[in-house]
Amino acid sequence: MATQIESHRTGAEVVKGDAICSKKTIELLEEIGLPKGLLPLEDIQEFGYNRATGFMWLVQGKKKVEHTFKKIKQTVSYASEVTAFAEKGKLRKITGVKTKELMLWLSVVEVYIADATPEKVTFKTGTGLSDKDCNPMASQIESHRASSEVLKGDAICSKKCVELLEEIGLPKGLLPLEDIQEFGYNRATGFMWLVQGKKKVEHTFKKIKQTVSYAAEVTAFVEKGKLRKITGVKTKELMLWLSVVEVYIADATPEKVTFKTGTGLSDSFDATAFALGE
Repeated sequence: MATQIESHRTGAEVVKGDAICSKKTIELLEEIGLPKGLLPLEDIQEFGYNRATGFMWLVQGKKKVEHTFKKIKQTVSYASEVTAFAEKGKLRKITGVKTKELMLWLSVVEVYIADATPEKVTFKTGTGLSDKDCNPMASQIESHRASSEVLKGDAICSKKCVELLEEIGLPKGLLPLEDIQEFGYNRATGFMWLVQGKKKVEHTFKKIKQTVSYAAEVTAFVEKGKLRKITGVKTKELMLWLSVVEVYIADATPEKVTFKTGTGLSDSFDATAFALGE
């Protein structure tokens, strides 16, 4: 889209210089009903807006600017040229904007405020990243209870959880639930579950600055080096909570733990980040 700047220049309002360009950017965002701080570029050399086509662009002096929105701890990258089509409550067909998710930079293609939720800004990436809150496996606890080892009480449940993770070769701090009321493991089927007293626990693994949410019920099928068909575990990406469906250590990279989400997105982290107490 950035190559289309010249084709939209005719009939466009074009201004140069950081001060006036920043002012015009804020005015346009305000006009279409989006937050005024959405495009915090630096040293803006040119701003252009073709009102007839809705095409807008920004050219900044720096090759790239990364900005972290502090309240949500979200880092966004802005290229030297940022373009979009502007309309009421929306920037669409965006180019030059990326957000950092699972240590990957994903292109942001649309930003909008829906009429139903005027207090929220939604970011859409080129991957079609989205998530649904579902937990079908948790309902299977009762069907796996027969012949399972079942324990109750936080201390013994935490101990058994750590022992199981150690047995299958995963980091012992991978499931830092709180006030665990029940631990169950059916060795014949490989099905395990944890029930905690709290509705949800959020834990940030400090070394990788990754926040993970654990529901009241967490379930998975366990095998050597892997938890699969996980339910009740989510990771926060692009201000969305994405379900983690698999966690594993590959034979080729025993020092890395890989997380796979329901969207197909995956990434690997140093196993030491999930040591007990981290």
